[in-house]
Formats: sequence, structure tokens, C-alpha cells
Amino acid sequence: MVPKVNFSLTQLEYVMAVHKYGHFAKAAEACFVTQPTLSMQIQKLEEDLGVVIFDRSKKPILLTHMGKKLISQMQTVLFEARKIENLIQQEKKGAKQGSLMIGVIPTVAPYLLPRLLPMCEELFPEVELNIKEMQTDHILKALDDDEIDVGVLATPTQVSKMFEFPLYYEPFYVLCEKNHEYAQAKKIKYQSLSMEDVWLLEEGHCLRNQVLDLCSIKKNKGTRRRYKFESGSLETLKNLVDLYGGYTLLPHLATEQIGEHSQIVQFERPIPAREIGLVYRREHYKSELIESLGEAILKSIPEELRKIRPKDLDVLPIA
Repeated sequence: MVPKVNFSLTQLEYVMAVHKYGHFAKAAEACFVTQPTLSMQIQKLEEDLGVVIFDRSKKPILLTHMGKKLISQMQTVLFEARKIENLIQQEKKGAKQGSLMIGVIPTVAPYLLPRLLPMCEELFPEVELNIKEMQTDHILKALDDDEIDVGVLATPTQVSKMFEFPLYYEPFYVLCEKNHEYAQAKKIKYQSLSMEDVWLLEEGHCLRNQVLDLCSIKKNKGTRRRYKFESGSLETLKNLVDLYGGYTLLPHLATEQIGEHSQIVQFERPIPAREIGLVYRREHYKSELIESLGEAILKSIPEELRKIRPKDLDVLPIA
């Protein structure tokens, strides 16, 4: 006879919190309980299972060998349990109600959200949206940890445990100062771009890698640039181009407002572009809400973006 294993979902939540924060006090605070309560429940779980989940001698607290084996399954149990809760909510309230935790990359959020939120309010006003601006790596980790439901980011990520739903293609443009050599061209070949005076996003942004892929790595050693700066914001890069010259690359939605000393230059075909899509866990229990989010995004973007097809583009990888 198979021995009966006793545990509660609350105990599993406490384990996941300690795993996340590496600290009992921080985990207790995140779970809105006292540290003794959390510690006692985890200890009881360990006793009932007959295993030690955490090595308490380490700082931060780490999983034991057995803990590493159990943690993924515990997360799956919690994920599946939420399906039950969601099914009940849908039956009571309808499919277009509930909540969505959304992660959006910083090069999309400032330009998409002002368009998207009014559309969501119109299409599904009963859905509560909790939105975080996060870099790609953080979104993928948060999805894996079940901290958010869906990410809006550049795809494909090709992460095995995730489902990806491409939404639209977004071409890149050169933004340069009006006296820059690139400004003299009607259209520019991206093979002619150099690293000499490009303004870049900081490490961690997938758009940085895409820009580096486009730009030649050869530098003109005869010219020395006075200012070198990497930013986490495309708006900062736009201001730097306007004030100090040089150039940067902007996705389509970021080109609507530029400085008076700046100019947008288009690329020759094939036009470099990125694919923007939704990423979420396979068999997600909020799949209907996620699909509704995708519909709202497509309705909120400009018509010219919806019409773009990949045949005229060079869609860049994100890594």
C-alpha cells in the first residue's frame, strides 16, 4: 500500500516563498504571516514527508539535494490548484473576468501601454490588470516561477516550457542628428552602420543585442568620442541624440515623438525588425484572458503595423 502524503497548499506556498527570498523572515513578510508560523509549517511539512527541504546553515538559505528534486513538483501542484480556483471563478463571473499579471519589456511598455489600456477597458472592463515593466530574462524567470501569467516581449525566445504567440512585427529606424551623415540618405543599408557614435541600451535589454547585431564591430580609431553612456530608456537615448549627435536605433512605436534637432531615416529592404509576442506557460489556466489580451494588443497598435508581413523584413533574433 502506498503511504499517504499529507501537506497543505499553504505549506507549499511557504516553501516557494523561502526558495524565492532565501530568507525565512522575508518569506514570512511576503506571505503576510509571522516568521515562527512560517517556520513551524515548513518544519511540519518536512517531518510529515520525512525529508529536509532547506539547508538552514547556508546564507541565503538553499535547497537541499532532495529539496531541489521536490521544488519543481511543488510548483506544479500549486499551478494546477490555481486551475481549480480559476474554473470556479469563470463559472461564477464569466471568462472575461478575473486578473492578469503581465510583464512587459521596457522598450515596449511606454509606447504600447498608453494605447493598450483604454482598449482593455473597452473590451474587458471587469479584468484586473497588474502590469510590471521587466527585462526579458526577468520575465522568463517570473513566468517559470509562476509570479506572472504572461509576458509581452520580443520573440521567439525558444524556451521549452513556454508557449509563444507572435502578435506583430515592428521595423527599426535610424534616429540621428540632422547634420549626421546618415541623415543625408533617403534610405540606409544596415550593413553600413558602425559602432563609432551609436547610443546603446544597457546590458540586459534584448534590443541592445539586436542593435549590436546590426552595427559593424569595426571602429574608426582616428575619432574619439567625448561621451560614452548606456541607458535603460529609449527616451534617454532619443534626448542624447538630439543634444549631442550620434545615432541610435528605434522600433516603430518609439518614433512618434522626436527632438527638433533629430531625424528619422528608414532602412532599405530587407528592413531590420523585431517580432513582438505573448509568452506564457503551456496549458495556462488563464488562457482565455491571455488570448483576449492578445486581441486587445492587435486592436490597439497602428494599422500599418498590423499589415506588415515578414517577407520584406529581416527579423532579428533576441539573443
